Amino acid sequence: MVTSGTYEKFFEINDKKYSDIIDPRTGYPATGTKSVTIVCPDAELADALATAVFILGEKEGIAMIDQLNGIECLLVNEKDELRTSKKLKLNYYTKNEDSERQQTIKIVGQTEVTKI
Repeated sequence: MVTSGTYEKFFEINDKKYSDIIDPRTGYPATGTKSVTIVCPDAELADALATAVFILGEKEGIAMIDQLNGIECLLVNEKDELRTSKKLKLNYYTKNEDSERQQTIKIVGQTEVTKI
């Protein structure tokens, strides 16, 4: 599992955050994505795919991952929405506003969007 994102390496100009991941098509920092995590048995391949998906963006990047066997993707876009490849099944926990108990939210495939 490998993650690429803007959470560590970035720079700010006029209160706007720019990624250190450069889109080779434009020569400018990639935009629209905050984080991409790739689940894959090969770390080097996962690293390359995480950067590629980050640059390609939500639609193109996830479509590419959906064509690959045994590889899944979790993407956080600039609106803080989670998007996943079709076969990724994800459970995560969030605090219930009415109590201290935790509740499980399931995200299956890219059709569901959950704010984080």
